[in-house]
Amino acid sequence: MAQSTARNIRPFHTMLFIIALLWAVLFISLALPAITQLGIKPRMIEGLVGILFSPFLHATIAHLAANSFALFVLGLLFLGVERARAGYIIAPIYLLSGIGTWAIGRTGTIHIGASGIIYGLLGYLIFIGIFRKSTRLILLAVILLVCYGGALWGLLPLMNNPVVSWEGHLSGFLAGIITARAEANLEKRKPR
Repeated sequence: MAQSTARNIRPFHTMLFIIALLWAVLFISLALPAITQLGIKPRMIEGLVGILFSPFLHATIAHLAANSFALFVLGLLFLGVERARAGYIIAPIYLLSGIGTWAIGRTGTIHIGASGIIYGLLGYLIFIGIFRKSTRLILLAVILLVCYGGALWGLLPLMNNPVVSWEGHLSGFLAGIITARAEANLEKRKPR
């Protein structure tokens, strides 16, 4: 019983740690604003470093507050679905999201924030059930579409808002779908 409780609370602690880390980095960046220059600078060699650092960087308290709740909820769901392989699965979402943003981002911009990861988790959680043909995970996808379906507008350059990275959102979402497909294919190849 105690082992089961510890296993169930671990994702909660993991997400609290990640959110706390993001807030700590935000307060450091408020004191040292130059670190936001470590974001993704599309199609610039020095902008490649942003693929690793941009999800940790946020422009304002409001920016991180907006990302914190969605990251916490989607992160908990992701860790609940992919307990043992979560670390292996998040890596390609993280990297592909950044690479995609670097490739398609607007010239002369710096892309920062965890929203690429958030959209990557959303894409993964919506599509993994379809690729695995899992009724339980398809039901989760329907619930996510009801709760977060409005966020899908963030994949499009509709608002022409220069501070919103629709490119990061789109790259993250596609990274989630690609990763879900690869993970489902990997499972099909495993010996039974």
